[in-house]
Amino acid sequence: MKSTSAVAVMISMWVFSGWGVAHAAEPSLGSSFKEWCQQKASLSAEARKTVEALLEAAGTSDCEQAAENLLSRTELSLSGYQITDVSPLAGLPNLEVLYLRDNQITDVSPLAELMNLEDLGIPANPITDISPLAELTNLESLILIANPISDFSPLLKFTNLEFLYVGNNQITDVSLLTELQNRMFVTYIQGDPVAEPTCKIN
Repeated sequence: MKSTSAVAVMISMWVFSGWGVAHAAEPSLGSSFKEWCQQKASLSAEARKTVEALLEAAGTSDCEQAAENLLSRTELSLSGYQITDVSPLAGLPNLEVLYLRDNQITDVSPLAELMNLEDLGIPANPITDISPLAELTNLESLILIANPISDFSPLLKFTNLEFLYVGNNQITDVSLLTELQNRMFVTYIQGDPVAEPTCKIN
């Protein structure tokens, strides 16, 4: 009897201690910003930092007011916040212009939820893979300057892209830029290890 009680106590301790408690799941991708904000305390540190940056941009710490403010916007800049997780941004479907300069973003796949985006600026980030952005069929302008991107071939899948800004990346194949130039206006900034370092396409 005593051993049974002891086992019960141990199970209770395991369940209610940090060992066995399942952390609340983060909102699913595409959930409203209000949901992300209301669950801020249980988010990963990375997602929480992004939510806090969005609250600062909205000028309020009230989740409902911030959600209303941010949802009414078609343009947003979160530059210099050093954010890494852009998942909470997927809850702002009305954005048409988004600028995320000088952060620590590596995964851009959550941005593929923002189907109304027309202009996206993500310069000065450690981004290497831009293929998820091909889902943004309304995208017209893309700034990729100062990212360690070496494979620009996914850009060939961008059907409506008109303006592309690259440079200080890891471009080694100038022929790809030439091919892209046949489809869109390409501005090339010096700083890539291309075969012809003086090449400038615009």
